[in-house]
Amino acid sequence: MSSQRLTQILLLLNVTVVSISLWSFINVADGGLSQFKSQEAASFAPPEDASPPVAAVEPIPSAKVLVVPDSQHGAVLDNASQSAITSGGIGTTNSNGFYFVHPKQGERNFYEIAKKTGTDKVTAPVRLPDCLKNDASCTRPGCVRPECRPWGHHYDTIYQQRMLPYSRDDTDPFQFLEIGFYNGAGYDTYREFLHNGECHSIEIACIEKGPRSEGKWPWGNFAEKNERYQQYLDEDRLHCGDGSDVNYLDEVWRKSMKRPDAPPLKIVVDDGAHLAPHMAQSVFFWFPKIEPRGIIIVEDIQPIAEANAFRTQFLPQLMKDLHYCGDPKQSPDDLCFPTLFPLLASIHCEMHICIFERNDTPSKELSLAESTMPPNALDMSKCKSMLSGHWQTTT
Repeated sequence: MSSQRLTQILLLLNVTVVSISLWSFINVADGGLSQFKSQEAASFAPPEDASPPVAAVEPIPSAKVLVVPDSQHGAVLDNASQSAITSGGIGTTNSNGFYFVHPKQGERNFYEIAKKTGTDKVTAPVRLPDCLKNDASCTRPGCVRPECRPWGHHYDTIYQQRMLPYSRDDTDPFQFLEIGFYNGAGYDTYREFLHNGECHSIEIACIEKGPRSEGKWPWGNFAEKNERYQQYLDEDRLHCGDGSDVNYLDEVWRKSMKRPDAPPLKIVVDDGAHLAPHMAQSVFFWFPKIEPRGIIIVEDIQPIAEANAFRTQFLPQLMKDLHYCGDPKQSPDDLCFPTLFPLLASIHCEMHICIFERNDTPSKELSLAESTMPPNALDMSKCKSMLSGHWQTTT
């Protein structure tokens, strides 16, 4: 066989191999694209029942494959389908537009635990697709901001970021307090997520049944619906009383939490009545008692009549105090909240939830009068430095 003939045969074989490889690649790519399209369709499909499961959020594996939530039925996308996913920072945005923070190695997954307990802290991502298809099915139809329409919240992002050190097994023991046990779904979530936490909760619905005018509760005991209700009472972890009453709060603090053998108080969560005066009172009473670099979290700061004053009156005053300098060369700057200012390190808010962080100043025992919400707490016109025209400005 001549060398010219041999060269022709080799060239023909090479072309054949390339054609087969190209055909295989197109088939695989088309299959991956079809799979992605079917998963995208599934993410907007109607739920199979009235209470669809919340999409699973898996941690990013240590190596090549990124696993993220993509539908209300828990479907996930592999590397072949990443073109529609935003990944960056400490988490991932799924195809429905919700951002999920991935736990680091050794940390527990708040979203997964909350999904299991059924708390409303993480239900917004699963319910939004139906709201977008049928606004009448939403809890708050007609909202300009779509995330406000479904029932529930997407608090797992802020919890995963700010509570993550406390979810580890190697964390030193600490105390945690929730205000607003209700049926215990949130409390059960915290108790599992905060493995080394001594978790307490306050609930008014488990006080004696009777007329409210007599200091009793007429609307039923929501707390006893929790299967571990009696256990939590026996452990002195569930406290039945009014979480906005400073005298009762002081009783819980001194009798059940401020024990000689008690670990330090690091986290307080207000998820009670969602009334602005109760929210503010929680901050004034508990913030000074939290140990350095601990946090107090106030949930449900959404635009609703009962909570509006916390968002529009209390929060701006505390934010002003956060940046206080007391510079004599500038306009006189009066502190709005002198008992909170010396202890405040930062304020971090996401939609309908804010976290107030303690600085390195040691915890303080204030008198009941000092621990009571001041008159200007929900009326910033009573703080002189919040009045219009008080500040010198340049344009």
